Amino acid sequence: MQIRFWGVRGSTPTPEPRNARYGGNTSCLEVRLANGALIILDCGSGMRGLGKSLQSEFGDQPIQASLFLTHFHWDHIQGIPFFQPLYQRGNQFMFHSVLRTGSDLKDAIEGQMANPYFPVNMNVMAAQRHFSNLDGTPVSMQGATLRSAPLNHPQGCVGYRIDADGGAFVLATDNEPGSPVHDKALRDLARDADVLVYDAQYTPEQLAGDKKGWGHSSWLEGVRIAKECHVKNLILFHHDPDSDDAQVDGYVLRAQQEFANTWGANEGLSISLPEGGFSHPMEIGGRERRVNRRYHVELPVRVDWRDADGKLHKAEGLARNISRTGIFFVVPNAIETRAPVRVELVLPDEITHKGEMQVKFKARTVRQEIVGDGLKGDTRGVAVAAVLESRDGGPPIPVKSSSRKR
Repeated sequence: MQIRFWGVRGSTPTPEPRNARYGGNTSCLEVRLANGALIILDCGSGMRGLGKSLQSEFGDQPIQASLFLTHFHWDHIQGIPFFQPLYQRGNQFMFHSVLRTGSDLKDAIEGQMANPYFPVNMNVMAAQRHFSNLDGTPVSMQGATLRSAPLNHPQGCVGYRIDADGGAFVLATDNEPGSPVHDKALRDLARDADVLVYDAQYTPEQLAGDKKGWGHSSWLEGVRIAKECHVKNLILFHHDPDSDDAQVDGYVLRAQQEFANTWGANEGLSISLPEGGFSHPMEIGGRERRVNRRYHVELPVRVDWRDADGKLHKAEGLARNISRTGIFFVVPNAIETRAPVRVELVLPDEITHKGEMQVKFKARTVRQEIVGDGLKGDTRGVAVAAVLESRDGGPPIPVKSSSRKR
């Protein structure tokens, strides 16, 4: 089972430079089973990109997919009018929902294209469209077993669990903790899952204050559920429109301190189950903060750190890009420490313009992900995104330890 994220934002699209690294499109996930079956979870603005990708992949061949909606707020359905495969004759799509039945489901999906909200209605869509109510009981379809659970959100919402190909994947977005009935239902759904994708739109402080009752959750509640339910990996999802890349990095880091296998959902993130492989393009710092030049490199790097017991660990890997504020590198295994790590590498003249220069600095890791093509000669590695630590209150620049002229 392969899962790919096409939209990870909540509430409204935010195509802004400050959100470029995680992405600004709203909720949409693609699930591919080993037998080729295609499942789409939610239809936010990320669905547009998915549609273009499917057209490129299938060409003139028909596309068939089952679509499951968590609920009908705009950020979860607004991609439907822009999903090009719906306009192509021969394609077939089955829309599923637990919350609405029959013509009510059809009207809810098509209503956003009615006059005066959209220039054309769904009658121009040549693909076959079917609508099905799930009634909340588990269903078996196309080699997968799909379960749902009610979540605590205004006008209702459901979470989905897909068990297929030996893996278990759960999407639980738009949920506010605190309702005993919903809290139990969600934990039953998430128990022993390989991956839990969870609503982390707000901070714990916001949930206790002015965002109480808005129907969303936090990284802290996600950690609690992951621990209680023995989840293997936690993916923070449905990022707030006002949370830029740096803020999301902070939430991920805080969650990792409590539950190591925590990741932040970003557009392009791909997960392979049951192997548990994670891969996606990663960048440090975000495009909005590129005041200093970023260099894409492939340089040997040495990293050392001490674990909680004070034991020293060392690793050798490859740096993939570096700037004055951050570094992205790949090492064979995860770095397990909350303290800054020590990084050492030799920069070429193309970067320093002063000959080869050995640099050493401390860096704080903000994200780690398993990648399938990380190291030369190896099939897997761990990609690490780290922010360079400040020294003496000044800017976080590398410390020059020696210089070697050519």
